[in-house]
Amino acid sequence: MGSTSKQSAKSAAESAAPEVATLRAPRGEHARPTAWVIEDGRRSGRSERANWRALLAAASPREVLARLVAGDPLELRTLVAAVLSEQGLFLDPDRAFLRSAAHVARFAQRYRGQPELDLWLRSRVLDALFELVEEERECATTEESGSPALTEFAQKLGLRPSALSRACVALNACELAERRAFRALVIESRELDDAARALSMTPTELGRAARRALESALAALATEARP
Repeated sequence: MGSTSKQSAKSAAESAAPEVATLRAPRGEHARPTAWVIEDGRRSGRSERANWRALLAAASPREVLARLVAGDPLELRTLVAAVLSEQGLFLDPDRAFLRSAAHVARFAQRYRGQPELDLWLRSRVLDALFELVEEERECATTEESGSPALTEFAQKLGLRPSALSRACVALNACELAERRAFRALVIESRELDDAARALSMTPTELGRAARRALESALAALATEARP
């Protein structure tokens, strides 16, 4: 069992290694759009369940990355999903997880316990997602295909991957309130009044915000359809 575990960790590190290679220089807080907010999403018990000092202490970012993706001991995948939902972003969850793990691995040796682990991890995830949003925007303008997950989803919708990619880029460029409203009403199919209460908006405000996001996505699709 020991050798199998080591092989699994090695395989995971190798598959995620490209994410380390594509990391850019650290961004200051001013580099994030004002719509990118860090919400205090502490979940009691994570730092108790996982010995983060042992996990993050390693000779290289590649070794830390192997530990993070093998079994997800810091529950990064759950955190990434929560932040994607909070920010109303449209990104490949698997790619978002790997990029977030790569960010944590790269800056692991700088972390000394402050701020609290949950807040530090959330900040790394936000940096990773912001980076991916920028990359998706650049890929959409160069006609490069999206991720395999995006391609598969596009086929199910009867769209070209490049069309869906442009629509996602347009949605990700919307204001935070618009993205959240669109996700709540269109993606999650929540009731208008319930979603409005959850997002601290009036039903009218929520409906208008979702409509603006939808119009942005439709405009991107219309651009793709032009010869």
